[in-house]
Amino acid sequence: MSLSRIVSRISVRLALFNLLVVFLPVAGVLFLGVTEQHLEQAQVDSMERQARIVVSMLQAGMRADAALQNVSFGDERIRIVEPDGRVTADTGALQAPEEQQAARPRPNWLYRAAAAVFKRPLLWFRPNARPLASSDDYERADVLQGSEVRQAFVGQTGVEKRVSSAPGNPVTLYTALPVYRRGDVIGAVLVSQTTDQIRQDLHALRLGIVEIFLASVFVALVLTLLVSTTIAQPLRQLRKEAGEIADSRGRLRGNFRGSAKRDEIGDLSRALERLTHRLEQHQQATEAFASDVSHEFKNPLASIRMATEMLAQVDEPAERARFLRVVESEIARMENLLSQVREITLIDAQMQAEERTPVEVNALLQRIADGFRMRERGRIVIDLHLAPGPLEVQASEERLLEVFENLLDNAASFAPDGSHVALSTAQDDSTAVVRVSDQGPGIPAENIPRIFDRFFSSRPGVQRDHRHTGLGLSIVKAIIEGYGGNISAASEPAGGAVFEVRLRAGVRS
Repeated sequence: MSLSRIVSRISVRLALFNLLVVFLPVAGVLFLGVTEQHLEQAQVDSMERQARIVVSMLQAGMRADAALQNVSFGDERIRIVEPDGRVTADTGALQAPEEQQAARPRPNWLYRAAAAVFKRPLLWFRPNARPLASSDDYERADVLQGSEVRQAFVGQTGVEKRVSSAPGNPVTLYTALPVYRRGDVIGAVLVSQTTDQIRQDLHALRLGIVEIFLASVFVALVLTLLVSTTIAQPLRQLRKEAGEIADSRGRLRGNFRGSAKRDEIGDLSRALERLTHRLEQHQQATEAFASDVSHEFKNPLASIRMATEMLAQVDEPAERARFLRVVESEIARMENLLSQVREITLIDAQMQAEERTPVEVNALLQRIADGFRMRERGRIVIDLHLAPGPLEVQASEERLLEVFENLLDNAASFAPDGSHVALSTAQDDSTAVVRVSDQGPGIPAENIPRIFDRFFSSRPGVQRDHRHTGLGLSIVKAIIEGYGGNISAASEPAGGAVFEVRLRAGVRS
């Protein structure tokens, strides 16, 4: 697997997000300074309590050396200082320099590597602190004039911190308390202690954070790799299929292969598969429609060509008039065909944008029936059977007018003279049902599946009329389905055809 197949823009974003989450524990290092201050303050408080014990013994009249001999705390160093700064008693360092060095934490390779990487960035977030004074000479001096001692001589508790130049730069905390007698300060008790224990605790804490960080980085990278293969790879496959699905002319040459994954990417893949399948069907239907239109134009064009050729060969006025009538009839047929072709190609786009209003179906059918009665002049009988009460659908009145006029015109063209054509309405729950039936020859069983196909026309025994191009019922079906309804055709057992239209009543389609 190549690097480009593993590393993608999504996998990089996932890695950055996971690493951002991983870096959150590292932010805890920034708060180690606060932890260190709290630990140092706790150590200072402990040293002050020890100093107060010594102060209380001195103020009770005990000699300085005896007072220090009676105390045993730990690794603290306690000194008694006179007002002139001279040290009169000293417990001395409880640990030799080599013991102090052995007690300090020894950073391992992981700690040193992390310190080299993060030391400088962490300094950007740490506040600048004043440099510490040196404790090298102060620990060996016989006269102490430090700031903490001077504060004790004026009756305050003094606290100071100093650093040594020894390996590891150990830090020592100092606290000094005044010793009173009859209201006067007669000396000071100075307690000092290194912060080695605090440094050991912080060292262990930092090392634990580094170990957790490295483990989290490893887990984040593994998770990023796993997630990128389950997200980026399927998306890359979809992109590849999208690039190959159409040729340079924009024609569909392939299809999306739906995924079996039960996740959002699988849903997207299957949705694209259904979409391209529908586009392929639409493309095939468009090509078939264009082929049918071309075929339908061949016959009238052939008739016009033949008639015009004959016009050049005949001189008799009656013959010329007959051929001219053929030309006019075929031209009228082509004009009607062009009009209906344009209409059926624009139906889908126009119906999506047109305004739909409540249409009262019973009133509309009454108007259509009255118009046909006048047009047919008694040749056929229009029977109207309307459901009681209003029957409304949400649609365009002009579209519904076109639908039912086409159905009634189709029924009238097949109905023998003196026969009946019936229009009836009914309401089935929330569905408006309109039936148009005639007493003509009916629809042959083999033609029922094709009755709504474009350019399909079967009129045995019926005089051909250029108004019937085979598109009327196709237009009716397109309009009805555009409103979310359906239309069906059947033959009555007693003879005649029946068309049933079903539309949702009282709601917007």
